[in-house]
Amino acid sequence: MTLPPWTPGADVDDAMFTSLTPGGLTGEFVASIWLHEGDSPAHRAELRLPTGAVELLINLREDRFSLSDGGVRHAYSGALVAGPYRRAYMLDTAQQSHVLGVVFRSGGARPLVNAPLHELRDRHVALEDLWGSSADRVRERALAAPDALTRLRTVESALRDRLAHSAEAAHPLAAAATAWLSGAPGRHGVAELAERVGLTQRRVEQVFRTDVGLSPKAYQRLRRFRSALASIDDAARLGWPAFAMRHGYYDQAHFIRDFRAHCGLSPTTYLQRRGQQLNHVPLPA
Repeated sequence: MTLPPWTPGADVDDAMFTSLTPGGLTGEFVASIWLHEGDSPAHRAELRLPTGAVELLINLREDRFSLSDGGVRHAYSGALVAGPYRRAYMLDTAQQSHVLGVVFRSGGARPLVNAPLHELRDRHVALEDLWGSSADRVRERALAAPDALTRLRTVESALRDRLAHSAEAAHPLAAAATAWLSGAPGRHGVAELAERVGLTQRRVEQVFRTDVGLSPKAYQRLRRFRSALASIDDAARLGWPAFAMRHGYYDQAHFIRDFRAHCGLSPTTYLQRRGQQLNHVPLPA
């Protein structure tokens, strides 16, 4: 089973993960729904690296979240939406012991969060601010469910109902364009994309802003970082200069600058500190 993007460090031996991939129309907008149940990691905080995905998160242990971004701590109720982040932010691992999450597909979140995604960029927003009183109801229904799978199905049902009544619609370009750019991170230009889909560059930029939350260039840059991150162990064999060139960077210095901008750490520091999960870096006490 693929572990969800929001998970505690791998030093949790008794953690339990359950996930499902929605079917039907909901599956066209939602990549996965997952539940983590277990003790908090031994470390108190960790960096959560950016994926560019929009996520819905529900704390089932207590009705609150506390997150640090740029050194500023923010408090939220127990259900929130994480917008498309381009940089790492800090998690309090004590709040990750019983969390349910929804990962939206690229270009698929807008009809379900009911907001232009650029308004959520690099932000966490209380679900209540987007859904009103129904945010509390979906959390209460998940808490009342008798087992893990039923909790996931309960949230899937809520998403299906919301999608059926949504006034927003995803632009058909968004999913196709993000998939094409992801296929060769950093090697396709916006002009080439615009020509491929038969739109002007200005219109492509508008669609990305509203339905992805990032500009095409920022999205490409993030996918290039994600590609390098996923295969970073190859750097020991290739050497940093060759590794950087393989992943579409001009040179090693370009790669290091870009990696630090997204991760908050240099590549060598990341390798020294990382846990066993790609998107989470334990922080020293």
